[in-house]
Amino acid sequence: MRKNFLLLFSVIACACLLLGAWNKTMSDRSLMIDRSSVGIILIDVQPVFVDIMSGSGEPVMERLEQLLVLADVTQIPFIATFEHPTEQNGWLPDRLEKVFPKHGERFVKRTFCLCREPEIRSKLEKLKIKQIVLAGCETDVCVLQSALGLLEMGYQVFLLEDSVFTNESYPEPAIKRMYQAGVIPSTYKTFFYEMTQSVDRKTLPAAWKEKMSSLSKVFKSPYRLVPRERKK
Repeated sequence: MRKNFLLLFSVIACACLLLGAWNKTMSDRSLMIDRSSVGIILIDVQPVFVDIMSGSGEPVMERLEQLLVLADVTQIPFIATFEHPTEQNGWLPDRLEKVFPKHGERFVKRTFCLCREPEIRSKLEKLKIKQIVLAGCETDVCVLQSALGLLEMGYQVFLLEDSVFTNESYPEPAIKRMYQAGVIPSTYKTFFYEMTQSVDRKTLPAAWKEKMSSLSKVFKSPYRLVPRERKK
């Protein structure tokens, strides 16, 4: 009886320690986007993948275009990856190249999980950010594996579900797997308003307001974007 009691006590003590560690981890993380500690990664938006996108492409491309504009306005860390070989797969489509943020960085990768690329991994560590917003393709390959890899590295990962794509007509298992692993579901519109925070433009950093004025011809309100089809 005494042994059973000691065993039960040990189990309860371990459970309490694990719960305490979990609570501390969660308390260290923001439930919302922290614009002082967030970066964007755009994965493999190359013609070879865009051309075989499942579903309507315009809603996705329009959101990606505006994501790049927002990155330029806010000047938050921005990384774009390109799958090797770029001679075959291409670089960014012209419409995205035109709005690529000047401070953005480009990396060619051979692995589906970007975290397996030493150069990219090193860059991420130098950025000193805690949150990463993901967009691009393919949902069920590079986005999936990179999201899981980033979670393993300790990042809080937000998936812009309306800004990812694949040739697969049924990407739901990959999306569900990411969410079950701890990725946070989001959309471009949600991200935009978590970054801006208020209807009062006076609260925005001065540099943002200056950039928004200079990019007024290419900026679109999230409410003006082409609706993305909802799968039945």
